[in-house]
Amino acid sequence: MTTLKKIKIESTNEVETTIEAEKIIVPSESTEKEASHSKKRAMEDSQSSRKRFTTAKDRREHLNKNFRNRKGNRDDINRQQDRNNERIKIEDKGDSNESKEPRKPKKKVAVLVGFCGTGYQGMQINRNAKTIEEDLFKAFVAAGAVSKDNSDDPKKVGLMRAARTDKGVHAAGNLISLKMITDIPNVVEKINENLPDQIRMWGFVKVIRSFHAKTLCDSRVYEYLLPTYVFILPEKEFNLVLSNSIQSDTATQKVFVDVPTATSEEMIEKRKYRISQETIEHVRQGFQEYRGTHNYHNYTIGRSPQEKSCNRYIVDSQVSDPKIINDVEWITIKIHGQSFMLHQIRKMVSLIVMIVRTGTPISLIAKTFTQVKINIPKAPALGLLLERPVFDSYNRKARDQGKDVIDYDIYQDQIEKFKDNFIYSKIFEEEIAENTFQNWLNAVDQHTERDYGYLNCEGIIPESSIVKHGERQKYYDQAVNNEQDDDENSDNED
Repeated sequence: MTTLKKIKIESTNEVETTIEAEKIIVPSESTEKEASHSKKRAMEDSQSSRKRFTTAKDRREHLNKNFRNRKGNRDDINRQQDRNNERIKIEDKGDSNESKEPRKPKKKVAVLVGFCGTGYQGMQINRNAKTIEEDLFKAFVAAGAVSKDNSDDPKKVGLMRAARTDKGVHAAGNLISLKMITDIPNVVEKINENLPDQIRMWGFVKVIRSFHAKTLCDSRVYEYLLPTYVFILPEKEFNLVLSNSIQSDTATQKVFVDVPTATSEEMIEKRKYRISQETIEHVRQGFQEYRGTHNYHNYTIGRSPQEKSCNRYIVDSQVSDPKIINDVEWITIKIHGQSFMLHQIRKMVSLIVMIVRTGTPISLIAKTFTQVKINIPKAPALGLLLERPVFDSYNRKARDQGKDVIDYDIYQDQIEKFKDNFIYSKIFEEEIAENTFQNWLNAVDQHTERDYGYLNCEGIIPESSIVKHGERQKYYDQAVNNEQDDDENSDNED
């Protein structure tokens, strides 16, 4: 029903005027009922539509959008959404007509390997770096021991190593665990065919499904080859340094030292040196000081004396009789420990060398395990190699259950031959060509009393050689000191 209403308005000049208002539609009772029914139907349709189209994905998107600031929710939702997206992709691939590789049964195995680390950035796979594990994994894929579906990511087969090695460090025996297709004829030979000659697979052992190469490894045995001429007494008093050989950079807080490189004439005389029985016994006595559990915070970098992780257990150490190879006398040092930190073995060897050649008492070694912080240089990586990881605890249980044990002795003849041809020979050749150990000694001898003042006949650590808390340690940049030999991403030697 439509009505007209007249509205009286007083103007500013107090003249009454009458105007007709716009037409206003006033709904009747029947019209109101129809509108109410329409609104109700719209709400019902909206609710049914919401129920019909509300899925798990919609709920996740809703939660992700409206609860972004709730701690933990967003990351969990994103990870779950990524997994679902991957599942959808896999299902889409499965629905396509593309033929997939037939699934083959896999077994958890422990693979025994050996390698020469020359030219590699370490053992563990590292992005944009040439590593031992990368070449091993590619060989497994090429030989069919790892399926093409798993060839894009080593984590899919649970690849794990017993011991990590730094850049350039070798291993006569190391171990990796993974899930591998084993029912391939001559699988070991096929894998070795796809490996460079400096990496070898000795064999494999089927292990329990929960086997973990690192956590089930009881201990590791490392070997270090050292030419005996490093024990020759320094030509000048150790801590007297020519002032004009040191230059400092205040901007970077680094010290640059002009280090003289060894000449061929000098090395001819050095390599004629033959160690005495008294000196070799002194060296053996020094390495015995490392036995047992000690705090090795001074034998690594970036660790505080208060960190419990610096406590490491050394089972034993052995120093061989000297052996002459290519007119150079060498000794072999074997260190058996439960685990090792970054640079630990190289610093252990370095300290013994400096103690013997400077006449410092061996009692200094015990002081390095205290809370006092000092600088210890690291010996060259050239002489270091992993002899083998040890799995005594696992082997005892395996024998009780009638399973195969992890035994490197089965392949001892092959390992010794490989060491002679690809590890020892590389070490000897590089030392002859580069004079690596003598150049390292030259760099050590150029350091100031503030760095190595603890090398004295009393075996006392002076206040000037103690690194104070919060004090920035100086790093010496020398081309011949092998300071850039180590890839920090390969952190532990174990």
